[in-house]
Amino acid sequence: MFFRLAAAVFAAVALAGCSLLKVAVATGDPLSKEEMNTRTMTRGFYYDMAAEVARTADSIVDASADMATRVAAVRWKIRATRAGVSAAMQGIPDVALADLWILCRRMNERFAAAPDSLLFGPQSDLARDAAARLDCRAARLARQVLAADRYDLMERFVGEYVRENPVEEGDGGSNTILAWIEFLRENGVEHAYATGSIAEVLADVNDRMSGQTQQLANSVGWSKDILEMQLQQDSLRLEVGARLDSLERSFGRIVVVAEHLPEISDKMLQELGDQVTQLINTMNYSVDNAFANFDRQRDELQRYVTGERQALVDQLRTTAGDLVQTALDAVPGLVGKVLLYAVLALAVLIGGPFALGFWLGGVRERARERKK
Repeated sequence: MFFRLAAAVFAAVALAGCSLLKVAVATGDPLSKEEMNTRTMTRGFYYDMAAEVARTADSIVDASADMATRVAAVRWKIRATRAGVSAAMQGIPDVALADLWILCRRMNERFAAAPDSLLFGPQSDLARDAAARLDCRAARLARQVLAADRYDLMERFVGEYVRENPVEEGDGGSNTILAWIEFLRENGVEHAYATGSIAEVLADVNDRMSGQTQQLANSVGWSKDILEMQLQQDSLRLEVGARLDSLERSFGRIVVVAEHLPEISDKMLQELGDQVTQLINTMNYSVDNAFANFDRQRDELQRYVTGERQALVDQLRTTAGDLVQTALDAVPGLVGKVLLYAVLALAVLIGGPFALGFWLGGVRERARERKK
């Protein structure tokens, strides 16, 4: 019994003297290798999707002479890439993949069902082919990054969600966080979500801001293209052309009549002056209207930039709150460990000398009794 107690005391002293007691603050559960791969591949697919949509829309603009078709192609490019960046830059990797897949599936089904007159005229097949390729690539990406059972669940979820939630525009985005979690629970799967370590969260926030900033810059440039197209088909060109034609005819009449009737020539000159005055007024009105359109476009752009900036600030605040809450949740466990090691240290420091003294006293007493 004595040797067991001595061995326990020796082990406690040895452990107390080593560096096993370490203080660390939890930084959040890091993403698994599968989740990180899903996030990276999903966002990479978004950049490919945005580039393909932009190339297809530019091809439609270059091949079409109809102004309405060209404007519709540019608007499709803006809406599709805007919905794509909102879907791909979400924090939950599998939800981002599902939303991006839903976006491509809706776009494919809408383009396949709509007639040419509601799409891009003779160039509609270009958009249909691009949408079909993106839908196939999204399915192939999900099969690559997800486990077999998880892929089967997501394929069913995407099909049911698109069927139960149709939209008029094939490039409309969706946020399916709640729907995806409820779908998993209905199929006996409990969703586990990790925010990631501090480095992963900061990298995620940087990726989101970079994607949103790039999308904003592209949207501004493409909106300018639409404005230039609209200005090209403005009634100013037609009206100025009509006025110039009228002036040319008036000059022709003046040349013919002025040779014979000076009075008629004076009247024609007066009519010419009136037409020139009307032309100047028309040009002034058109220029004022164009500047007013620029002001409205600038106000709309300012509201859009303010909204995007506020959304990014809210996401940063939510992420910071989650990190602080994770650190606070780890404090009670840390305090409990510190108290446990403190009690063990006190037991070793106080109980060890006491047990040693008690044993030495017993030895001394037995030695004294033998001498007597």
